[in-house]
Amino acid sequence: MSSHTIGEIAVWLLGAGVLGFVLGWLVRELQVRARRRRAPGPVMKAVPSPEPKPEPRPESEPEPEPEPEPEPKPGPEPKPRSRGVEPPSADHVIKGNTSSKIYHLPDSPAYARTKAGAWFRTEAEAEEAGFRKAGAPRRNTAKKAQAPKAPTKKKPPEEPDGA
Repeated sequence: MSSHTIGEIAVWLLGAGVLGFVLGWLVRELQVRARRRRAPGPVMKAVPSPEPKPEPRPESEPEPEPEPEPEPKPGPEPKPRSRGVEPPSADHVIKGNTSSKIYHLPDSPAYARTKAGAWFRTEAEAEEAGFRKAGAPRRNTAKKAQAPKAPTKKKPPEEPDGA
């Protein structure tokens, strides 16, 4: 008879099972990664192309000195770049978040951190495109609050036939 108890044997078997599971998972993961690294098609050898013959260079004339560029006019400093798509022009200052359908004005606290998917010139353009102003109540909530529920008619309980 063995000197090990049933509990000890169960612990050893459980440990062996866990170790087998982990090793099996690791082998499969390595196989999947190796398949991903392989080239998806047959490898083709590159055929060397003939080298082009160098063309004779004409005698070079001295290049004229470039004209100095005019200094740019000082203007208002540009706003720091924000995340998202760049505006199509300087007129487009209203940012529209396409996932939430909310537009932000430049004075909005969330303007700088808003990822713009769309740009608008005016609030009217943004609202025509289906966006709502930041901080405005959601449209679905407003519709539910305006439309009162119609009363439902309940059927009167039926009388038993035994009376």
